[in-house]
Amino acid sequence: MSVEHMDYEKELAINKYKLDEECLSHASRYAYWADAYISAKNNLGVKKDNLTYVMANKSIEIRNFFMESGEKFTESRLSCAVDTDEDVIEARKEVREAEEILSKMDVAVKAMDVRRSELDNLVKLYCAGYFSTVSNSPDRVDPNSEVSRDIRKNLNKGE
Repeated sequence: MSVEHMDYEKELAINKYKLDEECLSHASRYAYWADAYISAKNNLGVKKDNLTYVMANKSIEIRNFFMESGEKFTESRLSCAVDTDEDVIEARKEVREAEEILSKMDVAVKAMDVRRSELDNLVKLYCAGYFSTVSNSPDRVDPNSEVSRDIRKNLNKGE
């Protein structure tokens, strides 16, 4: 899946009724997005190197043109000529696009970290019986009981 086609909601969703499967599949999901981040970072480096190469070649080409034509030029004029060259403009555009993809990959990896934390919390809640149904067990407090209402009432006073 590419960053352009990433369905963040689907990719980050957690089925609380299948926590075992979610936990088991999380590492491979994380690895996928971490690898995509590394590829995007490498691609950005390649695009930056290409921009440097294109700018250097254009600088040489334009400098030679000025020298052959006998026109006077300054470094400022040379710099403006390089900056407005179509090949340089296209190479800069590619760098910006690569930066955008890298930023999106960074967000995806960070979102996977958040997902891991959510999985940890959901597993803790599950182990504590949070998702279980109300039972008649003497250890279980009915959330609608008078004691529970009093506790919630006192907790709300602290806000």
